[in-house]
This record gives sequence, C-alpha cells and structure tokens, in this order.
Amino acid sequence: MTKRDELFSFRNAKILVLMFLLFGICTGCLGKDPVEAKVNTLIQGLGDEDERVSSVSANELCEIGKPAIDPLIKALKDENPQVRSLAAQDLGIIGDKKATNSLIEALKDPIPEVRMNATFSLGEIQAIEAVEPLIELLEDENREVVRYTVIALGMLKDPRATEPLCEVLKRDDADISYDGNSDMRYTGNSNIRSEAVLALGEIGDPQAVDTLLDVLDDKEIGRSAASSLGCIKGEYVFGKLIKLLDSKNPTTRTNAVAVYEYIQDPAAVPILVRMLNDPVPEVRIEAAYALGHFNESEEIAQTEEPLINALGDSRVEVQAAAAGSLGRIESKKAIPLLAELIQSKNSTLCRTAIYSLARYKDPEAADALIAALGNENSNIRIDIVYSLREIGDIRAVDPLISLLGDENYRVRKGAATALGSLGDRRAVEPLIKALETERESDVRISEVQALGILGGSEAINCLSRVSTDKDEYGYVRSSAEKALVILKGGGKVNTSSFY
Repeated sequence: MTKRDELFSFRNAKILVLMFLLFGICTGCLGKDPVEAKVNTLIQGLGDEDERVSSVSANELCEIGKPAIDPLIKALKDENPQVRSLAAQDLGIIGDKKATNSLIEALKDPIPEVRMNATFSLGEIQAIEAVEPLIELLEDENREVVRYTVIALGMLKDPRATEPLCEVLKRDDADISYDGNSDMRYTGNSNIRSEAVLALGEIGDPQAVDTLLDVLDDKEIGRSAASSLGCIKGEYVFGKLIKLLDSKNPTTRTNAVAVYEYIQDPAAVPILVRMLNDPVPEVRIEAAYALGHFNESEEIAQTEEPLINALGDSRVEVQAAAAGSLGRIESKKAIPLLAELIQSKNSTLCRTAIYSLARYKDPEAADALIAALGNENSNIRIDIVYSLREIGDIRAVDPLISLLGDENYRVRKGAATALGSLGDRRAVEPLIKALETERESDVRISEVQALGILGGSEAINCLSRVSTDKDEYGYVRSSAEKALVILKGGGKVNTSSFY
C-alpha cells in the first residue's frame, strides 16, 4: 500500500500533473474561459523537466488546435528553450499560416533545436514567404539545422531554392551526419547531401538536372539522385542519360538505368534490354527490374523474351529480378519457367517466383502453385498459401483443406485464413473438424474467423459452442461472439468484422 507521504512525493506529483493535463483539469479555471485556462496550463507544461508532462502538453495543444495558436506564438519568446522548441513544433502540426512571421523570426533563435523545429514547421505550413530566410539558414553553423532547412525547402517546392541546394551538394562539410542524441521530430536520413538530392526531386526544377546527373556515380546518394531525376523527367534528362550508359563507372551505369525506370518513357525499353547484357551484375539487375515497369502490350512484346532469357543469367540476383518483372508484366510464356523456379534451392529466387505467380489471375499460375504445396520448406508453403489466397481460384480449396493438418502451425493458420477468403462452403466441415484437435490459439482464431465468414447453420452451431466454452482462449471466444452477432442479425461477416 502506498504511504501518505509517498503519494505526494515529487515523482508521484509529476504523474498527477500528467493526469490533470490528460483530462483537461487545471486549477484556477473558475470564472475563466476553460479552454483558455487549459491552454495556459499546457503551455506551462511544455517546459516541464518530466518528458511525460511536456510530451502530453505538446500533444494536447495540437489537439486543441486554433485556440492554442496565439499562446503558442507568444511561447516562441519564452525564456525556456524547451518551451520555444515545442511551441515551434506544435505550430507546424496545427498548420495555421498565422504563425509564419513568428516562425521566421524563430529561425534566429540561439538554440539549434528551436531553429530546427521552426524550420520544419515552416515547411509543413507551406510558408512560401520563408524561402529566402531558409536559404540563408543553409549557412547555419549547426549541421542538423542545415539538414532540417534542406528538408523544409524541398517541402516548399520553390525553384528559388534550386541553385542553393545544388551548392549544398558540392560543399565539403555536407556529409557530416548527426549523432541522433536530441529529441527531434524528423527522423530521416542524417546525410545532408542525401536530403538535398531528395529536396531537388521534390522541387522538380530542370535547372537541377546537371547537378543530379553529376552525382549518379556516388555510391551513397546516386540512387536517390536517380529517383529525383525521375521526378524531373523531360527529353533533356533522357538524352544525357544515354551517354552515361557508356560510362566506365558501373555505379553510374546502374543509377542511370534506374532513372529510366522512374521516367518510364517507352523509348527506354530497347535501351534497358541492351543493358541486360552489361558485364556488371548490378547493372543487369537494375535493367531487369526496370523492365517490369513497362506494362503496355507493345512494350511487353519487346521485353518478354529478353527477360525470359535473363532467367538463365549466371547470377541468381539477376534471375530473381527477371522473375519479378515477368510477374509484373504477367508473361504467360513465363508461367512454366516460374513454376520450375519454385523448386530452386535459393530461397530468394523461389519466393520471387511465388510472388510473381500470385500476380496472375490465371488458372495455369494457380496450378503451378498448388503443385508446389508439397515443398518441404514450411516458409515456402506459407508463401504459396497466401499467394493462392491472392489469386482467389477455388480449385485451391481442397489442397488448402489438406493443409489444415500441416505440421507447421503457421501453414495451418494461413490455410484457414485463405479458406475463409475463398468463400467456398466446402471448407466448413473440415474447419469444424480441425477445431476439435487444434491447440494453437492463433490457428484457432483463424479457423473461427473463417467459419464466421463462410457462415451457414453448421458454422453458427460450432461458433455457438466456441463462444460459450469457458476453457477456450479469450480472443477465440470473442471472435466467435462477434461473428455470431452479425450472422444472427442476418449480416455478412468479413475480415474487418473482428477488429
């Protein structure tokens, strides 16, 4: 039992304050606007040393929204830097442009955390007026402030920031990373150059093309540069890329191929097909993967055979990339070959083939997966079960019923779930029988839920027994009860009915 003096110890008093904040209870509210009083109490809570109190205060102020804006703007001048920092953060989350000028002023705050949150919030509220002040902040002495500024400029998407961000990419100090000790809201990549590349992609200004092309050879940020170039697109990008495909640097070639994936210009198809013959595996992998994003019939006519040939590549990674792309373009010719790959000893290749076949709404693909259900690897069987569920072919019902007795409980669980999804009431009796011996709670839940989805008098009778069985797992019993309420009311049970 807690003693009287312990109850009012400093630590427990903090917890009581937290409770008061959560329920909006504050002293001195009598005769005052209760919202105003609550806001004032929460503003004070922002500066509390107890993180629980300051965090709850910040969250509550965000929930209050507009009535909290003026007090939060005022709090940007508070003598406590923690109050200023959290106030800057909340103003961005609330998202009212009324705070713009005050947040711009906060960019000059002596505390880095305040500048960081003010910067990010200006990006969140789309304060275009802040572009020039933010550009100036790119010269801040604190590297993390610079990183936040880069992110904010990307959020604002203003071309005025293009040239300054390109300059950031060239700076010697731009790769200094943050140690992550401060409690900041944004948890993105700590590399400033990487953020600059992404920001340039957000802005989408063609003036950034040459700068981004120049960093395609960078092992750290080259792939991000490819993505950003894909956002810009245009003939200018396309033409310059062709020259880079002949670069002696394999990283450059790999990332140049990736740009074509993002651009998705049909004219890139023959170029990517050619790159399937590159001597460097990484380039071939990227080319094989990129080709899977060209799904028009005239494009598939050019890519199907080269991708099928790539299934015989000397590197398993290239084979897997080709298998994935053949699934994405739903190549009928590839189905027998993908079926063979399910027997591969390489798990990545095997699973890629399974996922690819799941994309087909085709009986031949379903047959290939059903034939592979005897795989000795339980993880492979699980993947096949969920793929059959995706395809939705009712010919999988009987094979799935047989898996209700599988030695692996995850396979049994997946089979029960899939039988519910397929909606064939042939599975009702086998599911009821399986419940008689099943001991794993997760499997029992799936079996009960499947019975609820399938419905019918037999299922209802079984669910009634389960719902009243005092020895049954609680959640299993609860699932049965939920299904019964819907079924007895004449409704139809679906997966979301249980959540």
